[in-house]
Amino acid sequence: MSFVATPFSVTTMLFIAFAVFVMFTRMKGWLDSNIPIFFYLIMVVYANSGGDRVPPLVVYVGFGLALLLRFEFMNMKVTKFIKFLEFCVLGAIVYICFGHVVEFY
Repeated sequence: MSFVATPFSVTTMLFIAFAVFVMFTRMKGWLDSNIPIFFYLIMVVYANSGGDRVPPLVVYVGFGLALLLRFEFMNMKVTKFIKFLEFCVLGAIVYICFGHVVEFY
């Protein structure tokens, strides 16, 4: 396992840290926070900037789930299910980004 500090890898590590912070805000139950919306907007730009980065469809699905959680009229079971799906998407983003940063031998 090796890490090479390039601008791409440092930026990707910052996105991993931001995704973990978004997971923290979701675990605390801050559903009316704008932090996940900002995260997904930045990730859309990052995913579409070219190269072999995060698949944009994964980011779009997460963005849609984050926007769905902004509705306050949803049932608690539906809210928990959507939060679970968003955790899965965030976990996939972290896994994909971590795979780009660290090379396993």
